[in-house]
Amino acid sequence: MSAPSIALVALSRPSLPDADAVAAELGRLIAAAPAPRVTSRTDAAFTLAFEGGATANVTLVDKPIPWERIEGPCATAWYWPEAEAAMRPHTAHLFVTLLDESKRLIDVSFRLTRVLVATAANAPAVGLVWGASGAVHEPQAFAELAAQSSDSDLPLNLWIDFRVYQQDAGVGYGFFTTGMEALGRRELEVPHYDGEPQHLVAAAYNIAHYILEKDAAIKDAEVIGLPDESQVTIREDRSMIDPEQDVVRLEFN
Repeated sequence: MSAPSIALVALSRPSLPDADAVAAELGRLIAAAPAPRVTSRTDAAFTLAFEGGATANVTLVDKPIPWERIEGPCATAWYWPEAEAAMRPHTAHLFVTLLDESKRLIDVSFRLTRVLVATAANAPAVGLVWGASGAVHEPQAFAELAAQSSDSDLPLNLWIDFRVYQQDAGVGYGFFTTGMEALGRRELEVPHYDGEPQHLVAAAYNIAHYILEKDAAIKDAEVIGLPDESQVTIREDRSMIDPEQDVVRLEFN
Protein backbone atom coordinates (compact mmCIF):
# COMPACT_ATOMS: atom_id res chain seq x y z
CA MET A 1 0.00 0.00 0.00
CA SER A 2 1.28 3.46 -0.92
CA ALA A 3 1.98 6.07 1.73
CA PRO A 4 -0.72 8.74 1.94
CA SER A 5 -0.27 12.11 0.27
CA ILE A 6 -0.34 14.95 2.77
CA ALA A 7 -1.25 18.65 2.85
CA LEU A 8 -1.98 21.16 5.62
CA VAL A 9 -4.44 24.04 5.93
CA ALA A 10 -3.48 26.82 8.34
CA LEU A 11 -6.53 28.28 10.13
CA SER A 12 -7.27 31.62 11.76
CA ARG A 13 -9.35 29.74 14.36
CA PRO A 14 -9.97 26.06 15.18
CA SER A 15 -12.82 25.01 12.91
CA LEU A 16 -13.48 21.72 11.14
CA PRO A 17 -15.29 22.34 7.83
CA ASP A 18 -18.65 20.74 7.21
CA ALA A 19 -18.01 17.35 5.62
CA ASP A 20 -21.09 17.47 3.40
CA ALA A 21 -20.12 20.91 2.10
CA VAL A 22 -16.61 19.70 1.25
CA ALA A 23 -18.03 16.62 -0.51
CA ALA A 24 -20.46 18.78 -2.48
CA GLU A 25 -17.67 21.16 -3.52
CA LEU A 26 -15.61 18.19 -4.70
CA GLY A 27 -18.59 17.03 -6.75
CA ARG A 28 -18.58 20.43 -8.45
CA LEU A 29 -14.80 20.38 -9.02
CA ILE A 30 -14.82 16.82 -10.40
CA ALA A 31 -17.83 17.05 -12.68
CA ALA A 32 -16.93 13.87 -14.59
CA ALA A 33 -17.26 11.64 -11.50
CA PRO A 34 -19.71 11.27 -8.61
CA ALA A 35 -19.12 13.37 -5.50
CA PRO A 36 -17.33 11.47 -2.74
CA ARG A 37 -19.34 9.98 0.13
CA VAL A 38 -18.87 10.98 3.75
CA THR A 39 -18.09 7.63 5.40
CA SER A 40 -17.26 8.79 8.92
CA ARG A 41 -17.30 11.98 10.96
CA THR A 42 -16.53 13.14 14.48
CA ASP A 43 -16.13 16.55 16.08
CA ALA A 44 -12.48 16.54 15.03
CA ALA A 45 -12.31 14.63 11.72
CA PHE A 46 -14.16 13.23 8.75
CA THR A 47 -13.43 10.78 5.94
CA LEU A 48 -14.48 10.94 2.29
CA ALA A 49 -14.59 7.94 -0.04
CA PHE A 50 -14.20 8.42 -3.80
CA GLU A 51 -15.37 6.19 -6.62
CA GLY A 52 -12.51 3.83 -7.35
CA GLY A 53 -11.42 3.39 -3.75
CA ALA A 54 -9.47 6.51 -2.84
CA THR A 55 -10.14 8.00 0.60
CA ALA A 56 -9.39 11.42 2.05
CA ASN A 57 -9.26 12.26 5.74
CA VAL A 58 -9.46 15.78 7.19
CA THR A 59 -8.45 16.16 10.86
CA LEU A 60 -8.58 19.31 12.98
CA VAL A 61 -5.42 19.94 15.00
CA ASP A 62 -6.03 22.53 17.73
CA LYS A 63 -2.58 24.08 17.53
CA PRO A 64 -0.59 25.86 14.83
CA ILE A 65 1.78 24.18 12.40
CA PRO A 66 5.23 24.29 14.06
CA TRP A 67 6.78 27.54 12.88
CA GLU A 68 10.16 25.91 12.26
CA ARG A 69 8.46 23.77 9.60
CA ILE A 70 7.10 26.70 7.58
CA GLU A 71 9.44 29.59 8.41
CA GLY A 72 11.82 28.74 5.54
CA PRO A 73 9.06 28.16 2.95
CA CYS A 74 7.39 31.43 3.96
CA ALA A 75 10.69 33.32 3.63
CA THR A 76 11.36 31.93 0.13
CA ALA A 77 7.78 32.22 -1.22
CA TRP A 78 8.60 34.98 -3.73
CA TYR A 79 5.17 34.41 -5.37
CA TRP A 80 3.43 35.26 -2.06
CA PRO A 81 5.24 38.15 -0.33
CA GLU A 82 2.69 38.23 2.50
CA ALA A 83 3.25 34.56 3.41
CA GLU A 84 4.89 35.15 6.78
CA ALA A 85 2.42 37.86 7.81
CA ALA A 86 -0.49 35.58 6.90
CA MET A 87 0.84 32.33 8.34
CA ARG A 88 2.61 33.37 11.54
CA PRO A 89 -0.57 34.30 13.51
CA HIS A 90 -2.54 31.13 12.66
CA THR A 91 -3.86 29.26 15.67
CA ALA A 92 -4.82 25.79 14.35
CA HIS A 93 -4.62 23.68 11.24
CA LEU A 94 -6.21 20.88 9.27
CA PHE A 95 -4.21 17.74 8.53
CA VAL A 96 -5.34 16.46 5.13
CA THR A 97 -4.35 12.98 3.94
CA LEU A 98 -5.23 11.15 0.73
CA LEU A 99 -4.81 7.43 0.21
CA ASP A 100 -5.06 6.81 -3.53
CA GLU A 101 -3.76 3.79 -5.42
CA SER A 102 -4.19 5.40 -8.86
CA LYS A 103 -1.49 4.26 -11.27
CA ARG A 104 -0.65 7.79 -12.39
CA LEU A 105 0.88 9.86 -9.61
CA ILE A 106 -0.25 12.98 -11.49
CA ASP A 107 -3.85 11.84 -10.95
CA VAL A 108 -3.16 11.48 -7.23
CA SER A 109 -1.79 15.03 -7.10
CA PHE A 110 -4.79 16.37 -8.99
CA ARG A 111 -7.14 14.68 -6.52
CA LEU A 112 -5.25 16.01 -3.49
CA THR A 113 -5.28 19.47 -5.09
CA ARG A 114 -9.07 19.39 -5.37
CA VAL A 115 -9.49 18.04 -1.83
CA LEU A 116 -7.33 20.90 -0.59
CA VAL A 117 -9.28 23.50 -2.57
CA ALA A 118 -12.65 22.19 -1.36
CA THR A 119 -11.48 21.95 2.25
CA ALA A 120 -9.96 25.44 2.32
CA ALA A 121 -13.08 26.94 0.70
CA ASN A 122 -15.15 25.76 3.67
CA ALA A 123 -12.72 26.70 6.44
CA PRO A 124 -11.15 29.89 7.85
CA ALA A 125 -8.01 29.15 5.84
CA VAL A 126 -5.10 31.60 5.82
CA GLY A 127 -2.53 29.43 4.06
CA LEU A 128 -1.83 26.00 2.58
CA VAL A 129 1.18 23.69 2.76
CA TRP A 130 1.77 21.12 0.01
CA GLY A 131 3.36 18.21 1.86
CA ALA A 132 5.58 16.78 -0.88
CA SER A 133 7.40 20.06 -1.50
CA GLY A 134 6.83 21.87 1.79
CA ALA A 135 5.87 24.99 -0.17
CA VAL A 136 3.25 27.39 1.17
CA HIS A 137 0.42 28.92 -0.86
CA GLU A 138 -2.26 31.59 -0.52
CA PRO A 139 -5.60 29.71 -0.63
CA GLN A 140 -7.38 31.79 -3.28
CA ALA A 141 -4.37 31.91 -5.58
CA PHE A 142 -3.97 28.14 -5.16
CA ALA A 143 -7.63 27.58 -6.09
CA GLU A 144 -7.42 29.86 -9.12
CA LEU A 145 -4.33 28.14 -10.54
CA ALA A 146 -5.86 24.73 -9.84
CA ALA A 147 -9.00 25.73 -11.78
CA GLN A 148 -6.92 26.66 -14.84
CA SER A 149 -4.93 23.41 -14.88
CA SER A 150 -5.33 20.29 -17.02
CA ASP A 151 -3.35 17.25 -18.14
CA SER A 152 -1.69 19.41 -20.77
CA ASP A 153 -1.16 22.36 -18.43
CA LEU A 154 -0.04 20.85 -15.13
CA PRO A 155 -0.06 23.12 -12.04
CA LEU A 156 3.56 22.39 -11.24
CA ASN A 157 3.97 25.58 -9.21
CA LEU A 158 1.47 24.07 -6.76
CA TRP A 159 3.20 20.68 -6.54
CA ILE A 160 6.90 21.46 -6.87
CA ASP A 161 9.22 23.95 -5.18
CA PHE A 162 11.43 25.45 -7.89
CA ARG A 163 14.19 26.89 -5.74
CA VAL A 164 16.89 29.18 -7.14
CA TYR A 165 19.61 30.60 -4.89
CA GLN A 166 22.61 32.86 -5.27
CA GLN A 167 25.89 31.06 -4.85
CA ASP A 168 28.24 31.86 -1.99
CA ALA A 169 30.73 33.73 -4.13
CA GLY A 170 27.91 36.00 -5.30
CA VAL A 171 28.49 35.06 -8.93
CA GLY A 172 25.90 32.86 -10.61
CA TYR A 173 23.03 30.81 -9.26
CA GLY A 174 22.25 27.28 -8.21
CA PHE A 175 18.90 25.54 -8.43
CA PHE A 176 17.01 22.50 -7.16
CA THR A 177 13.48 21.14 -7.04
CA THR A 178 11.52 19.49 -4.26
CA GLY A 179 8.40 17.56 -5.23
CA MET A 180 9.38 15.77 -8.45
CA GLU A 181 10.09 12.57 -6.52
CA ALA A 182 6.50 12.46 -5.23
CA LEU A 183 5.44 12.47 -8.89
CA GLY A 184 7.63 9.47 -9.63
CA ARG A 185 10.59 11.29 -11.20
CA ARG A 186 14.03 12.40 -10.09
CA GLU A 187 14.52 15.89 -8.71
CA LEU A 188 16.22 18.47 -10.94
CA GLU A 189 19.40 20.32 -9.96
CA VAL A 190 21.65 22.95 -11.51
CA PRO A 191 25.03 23.34 -9.76
CA HIS A 192 25.87 26.62 -11.49
CA TYR A 193 24.11 28.98 -13.86
CA ASP A 194 25.27 32.30 -15.29
CA GLY A 195 22.28 34.37 -16.33
CA GLU A 196 18.97 35.69 -15.11
CA PRO A 197 17.38 33.57 -12.34
CA GLN A 198 13.94 34.01 -13.93
CA HIS A 199 15.22 32.33 -17.09
CA LEU A 200 16.68 29.50 -15.05
CA VAL A 201 13.38 28.84 -13.25
CA ALA A 202 11.37 29.08 -16.48
CA ALA A 203 13.69 26.65 -18.27
CA ALA A 204 13.57 24.15 -15.39
CA TYR A 205 9.78 24.46 -15.26
CA ASN A 206 9.49 23.70 -18.98
CA ILE A 207 11.75 20.66 -18.64
CA ALA A 208 9.83 19.36 -15.60
CA HIS A 209 6.54 19.84 -17.43
CA TYR A 210 7.84 18.01 -20.49
CA ILE A 211 9.07 15.08 -18.38
CA LEU A 212 5.82 14.77 -16.43
CA GLU A 213 3.25 15.54 -19.13
CA LYS A 214 4.85 13.28 -21.74
CA ASP A 215 6.09 10.72 -19.20
CA ALA A 216 9.33 11.19 -21.08
CA ALA A 217 12.10 8.61 -20.69
CA ILE A 218 15.09 10.92 -20.69
CA LYS A 219 18.62 9.52 -20.94
CA ASP A 220 22.01 10.58 -19.71
CA ALA A 221 23.63 13.05 -22.16
CA GLU A 222 20.31 13.71 -23.90
CA VAL A 223 19.97 17.27 -25.21
CA ILE A 224 16.63 19.08 -24.81
CA GLY A 225 15.78 22.19 -26.81
CA LEU A 226 14.00 25.06 -25.06
CA PRO A 227 11.44 27.53 -26.52
CA ASP A 228 14.10 30.28 -26.73
CA GLU A 229 16.21 27.94 -28.91
CA SER A 230 18.82 27.36 -26.17
CA GLN A 231 19.70 23.80 -25.20
CA VAL A 232 20.11 21.86 -21.97
CA THR A 233 22.08 18.64 -21.57
CA ILE A 234 20.67 16.04 -19.17
CA ARG A 235 23.08 14.31 -16.80
CA GLU A 236 22.28 11.53 -14.37
CA ASP A 237 24.14 12.36 -11.19
CA ARG A 238 24.18 12.30 -7.41
CA SER A 239 22.54 15.20 -5.62
CA MET A 240 24.73 18.07 -4.48
CA ILE A 241 22.37 18.39 -1.48
CA ASP A 242 21.90 14.73 -0.54
CA PRO A 243 24.72 12.50 -1.86
CA GLU A 244 22.50 9.43 -1.38
CA GLN A 245 19.90 10.74 -3.84
CA ASP A 246 20.01 10.32 -7.61
CA VAL A 247 18.96 13.45 -9.53
CA VAL A 248 18.81 14.90 -13.01
CA ARG A 249 21.50 17.54 -13.41
CA LEU A 250 20.84 20.23 -16.01
CA GLU A 251 23.75 21.71 -17.96
CA PHE A 252 22.89 24.84 -19.94
CA ASN A 253 24.74 25.02 -23.25
